[in-house]
Amino acid sequence: MADRNGIRIQRCHSGTRVAELRWEWAREADPAVGPWRADGAFIAAVTDWLDDDRRTVWTAGAGALTIGMVCLTEHARMPSPRRAAGGRWGYLGHLYVRPAFRGSGLGRDLIRHATMTADDRGYAKTVLSPTEPSIGLYERCGFSGDNDLMIRQR
Repeated sequence: MADRNGIRIQRCHSGTRVAELRWEWAREADPAVGPWRADGAFIAAVTDWLDDDRRTVWTAGAGALTIGMVCLTEHARMPSPRRAAGGRWGYLGHLYVRPAFRGSGLGRDLIRHATMTADDRGYAKTVLSPTEPSIGLYERCGFSGDNDLMIRQR
């Protein structure tokens, strides 16, 4: 699917494209990471991570440049005779858009791809762990802070 600016969002199976975005994301948080250098071991690790049937990743790009990504991972709950207690959930994560493209609506479009897929798959709910700056975006996309999840951090 391409928008008016020629940016395409599609399901991604390329460990290299995802690895480069993950690298840039890490570098944003820690400049000591250094510039992308197509590290073979890192690409292999991301490729292994990507090769999981429970995980779907979409990337957004224009030509050879990959500019954003999002991931939807399926969590299957234990079956239960109570309909509300079983089922499958989606975990939305790894939303990243390169800084030069933020504010363009691309993050929203990536989230829409993930949530439409979650709906098509019949997930009971889709959950995520937002960063403070991303909360407004997720709220505009229909997520709320009202939940029954508790978190234990190490």
